[in-house]
Amino acid sequence: MLRRRLGRTNFQASVVGFGGIPIEGKNMNDAVAVVQRALEMGVNYIDTARIYADSEIKIGAAIKGKRDGLFIATKTMRRSKEDAAKHIDESLQRLGLDCVDLMYTHGVDTEDDLRWALGQGGAIEAFREARDAGKIRYIGISGHNNPVLVSAIKTGVFDVVLASYNLTNTDAANELFPLTEEMDIGVSVMKPLVGGALGIPSEAVKFQVADRAITTAEAALRFVLSNPLIHTVIPGMGSLDEVEANVPLGYEPQNMSAEEVAVLREKAEGLGFTFCQGCGYCVPECPEGINIPEVFRLQAFHDQYGLTLYAKDSYHRFGYVDKVPGCTGCQSCMEHCPAQLEIPELLKKAHATLTRDFVRKPPPET
Repeated sequence: MLRRRLGRTNFQASVVGFGGIPIEGKNMNDAVAVVQRALEMGVNYIDTARIYADSEIKIGAAIKGKRDGLFIATKTMRRSKEDAAKHIDESLQRLGLDCVDLMYTHGVDTEDDLRWALGQGGAIEAFREARDAGKIRYIGISGHNNPVLVSAIKTGVFDVVLASYNLTNTDAANELFPLTEEMDIGVSVMKPLVGGALGIPSEAVKFQVADRAITTAEAALRFVLSNPLIHTVIPGMGSLDEVEANVPLGYEPQNMSAEEVAVLREKAEGLGFTFCQGCGYCVPECPEGINIPEVFRLQAFHDQYGLTLYAKDSYHRFGYVDKVPGCTGCQSCMEHCPAQLEIPELLKKAHATLTRDFVRKPPPET
């Protein structure tokens, strides 16, 4: 497995890492087998999060006795110091570790999110105290809005950034990646397959590249790995077949020619976008202040990953149940959506899904 230095962490990360969402739906034995096979094939960077159902628990079981040489990253979406500290401790317990290599403040998609995390009593205070206590080694940030990530990197607080980058969304290469190189920040890439091989089954479409046909999944990963400013890419892998298909792409340099990239991007863009990619460009444009990508993310948790109770409870707990019906259909969001989604209509559908047959229980009396 080829490795690249993960910025100022100095860790030599496998260029193909392990994305921990898909093992949520697997039984323990199958999930452990998937993770361990990835390790056997040379993966040493593992990404999970506190909100990924039982992903941390399954990864903890898989790496038990195999911790040496691995870089374990997890995340919290909590923005307050108190809540973030609680999540750090819970993640350590679930992973069965005394220390994780990297803790991300997760899903930071607005400047308000960033200010909250960095401010007095914010999550970063908890991160720093945890680092001083030996519970975490490095501090990271993940998000889908590249201008916000650029602002975050300029603070000097963060050691690693997790950003979206793929055949159909290359915005991070314009400013974010050059800045991370300049400031020696580690770069991990999510959504390399655009939510699942460009939104279609990878076996259904093959692209002709050079003298052979490759699947959309292989094309997407080869494209990402061809960028030298990216240190590791974390495709979600939930089966042994996916591990066997994805991991070997990290065994040799991927140097896609400009002609290949042009052909692949044209084909990928021709497939069209059918879902939110979480870029966040719509958020500042919404006069009602709706965090549109977050609503669609919760719908994805409901529809794709079976986290129905979590998705519905979060939809109510964070107030989207009240905000989303306020959408006036002004279409300001659509003007800035690279996917050209019919956002107002999709918001109505998400609201219907996330409110159907759900009554939120009141918090227990104290």
